[in-house]
Amino acid sequence: MHSINKKLALVSLLLICGCVHADISLQMTSLLERRALASGVDITQLGDLNVADVTQSGQAHYAVLLQQGVLNQILLQQTGYGHQAELVQTGNNNIANISQTGESNLIRVEQWGNRQLSIEQSGVGERISIVQY
Repeated sequence: MHSINKKLALVSLLLICGCVHADISLQMTSLLERRALASGVDITQLGDLNVADVTQSGQAHYAVLLQQGVLNQILLQQTGYGHQAELVQTGNNNIANISQTGESNLIRVEQWGNRQLSIEQSGVGERISIVQY
């Protein structure tokens, strides 16, 4: 949690000195817990009170998360090897709880307001794509 506070302080400092031009909500919460080798997460949050909680254990996982709106929540757990997740939440009050176990699984999810889903994906090479309007 200390690294998150340091990053928010750095972003605040850069915004104060005019070095960065960005629309950043300081009410956002991003929690990234990585216990993986060569894994990565890209999180973009635009709006207020969005939560992204990512846990990666194993190797070679990658996740891209985009949240636009208010009160969106993503809980993503990747365990095993080589999982990919692409999650987009647009609008308000979306919730996605996703767990990937096994090897080389892919999940793509789009939610467009007041939607909820829970996915447990396990196996090898499994693919899921969901769009909720």
